[in-house]
Amino acid sequence: MQLKVMAEQLKKLTLLHDEKESEHQKESHPFCTRIRRRTWEGEEIDFNKYNGTSDPRMHIIVFEESTCSHLRDIDMSARLFSSSLGKEAFEWFYSLKDQSITSYDRLQ
Repeated sequence: MQLKVMAEQLKKLTLLHDEKESEHQKESHPFCTRIRRRTWEGEEIDFNKYNGTSDPRMHIIVFEESTCSHLRDIDMSARLFSSSLGKEAFEWFYSLKDQSITSYDRLQ
């Protein structure tokens, strides 16, 4: 009887662990939670996409010029930045450590 109770408890713990792991995978993102929760309510901004072959500093300058009216909200600037990345740069971005981007300065 005691073995059966222990087996049920282990099963419940395993299910809980799997649910938490699944939830973590949904939350896995280079941005910290604060930045990731930001949502853009404005008009669509047509960014030049960074392809990984041009000067990254120049891309940041052009990005900042495109978003100059929004730079007062530095978290939103960070959130919008991934929209300016082409395929290769976007893949690189998502390869960054989970929640490692905590500010626009860090992202730069």
